[in-house]
Amino acid sequence: MPADLGYINARVKGMRSRLLSPGQLEELLNAPDIDGLMQVLANTPYTRDLEEALSRYTGIRAIDEALSRNFYQTTRTILGFADGRPKRWIQTILLRWDLANLRAILRGKHSGRPTEEILTTLLPAGELSEVTLKDLAEQPDVRAMAGVLALWEHPLAPPLLEGSEEYARSGDLLSLELRLDRAYAAHVLRVASGRGHNEQVLRMVLQLEIDLTNVKTALKAQRVDEPPEEKRRYFIPGGQVVTEDLFLDLADPHREAQGRRALRLRGFPDFPPASDLLEVEKALDRFLFKETSSLYLGDPLGIDVVIGYLSMKYNEIVNIRLIARSKLLGLSRERVRREMVLV
Repeated sequence: MPADLGYINARVKGMRSRLLSPGQLEELLNAPDIDGLMQVLANTPYTRDLEEALSRYTGIRAIDEALSRNFYQTTRTILGFADGRPKRWIQTILLRWDLANLRAILRGKHSGRPTEEILTTLLPAGELSEVTLKDLAEQPDVRAMAGVLALWEHPLAPPLLEGSEEYARSGDLLSLELRLDRAYAAHVLRVASGRGHNEQVLRMVLQLEIDLTNVKTALKAQRVDEPPEEKRRYFIPGGQVVTEDLFLDLADPHREAQGRRALRLRGFPDFPPASDLLEVEKALDRFLFKETSSLYLGDPLGIDVVIGYLSMKYNEIVNIRLIARSKLLGLSRERVRREMVLV
């Protein structure tokens, strides 16, 4: 008999106790250095993953490995509870991490970063495991990456293959990323094409992701030397808040303030100036974390709980990574607390 979402959610809620408490995060934050951080982490649910990682790596590389392994195993556990349509919905949720990992590999290759450095930025969760992501990161170019992805029949292989030749000619990473974003959106919409509650929730999350992507892209497009109307090609339709005209306002430095006012009137959060794109991305990603994490308290018989839990778990991983890097960089605890997202 297929497992329904009520059963799946009961199992997922049972995993809630394995998330770190505010007190445990504070212990990690107060650790004097990386070694001290690992000692604290060894007394949390990450114990087994850290032991495994320390058999192959040391220092912060071991912490990254432990966190990645733990998150991937968490997603496999949740998938193991499901079959039928619920499993398909959960696989669709996890595809967002495949997209994020592909984007991280592309950006790393575009900027000439070494493979080992790229691998530390990845977090396997969907169809792409640690082994498959390493294989992709080791490919010599984007076309080779697309070929490997196609062998695995991954849904994002076609747009990567289609965009690889154009990227080889132009070096336009933004256009290549947007191909992937559009294919991801189309895939989610195909899976969530019904009228039921779960499909509506999947579409709602997707629309939020599209809106956030359009804001990020519009601000990046300010730096593209093109007439304003030509920047329309960067817009991804399907969001709830960011219209095509609003996108063009944000993409024009002379009309950005007008676009920001329109966003605030529609309930969109404020974000840093376009001059600091990294801070913009971080602020909008934090907003996404909070919005999706709140779904944990949604319909106990719907996909809401799974989305909310995965978001909280991912946010915990991000917080621990932030704390770990702060030990290397000597950042103050107060500064790290400001960067962390507590949900």
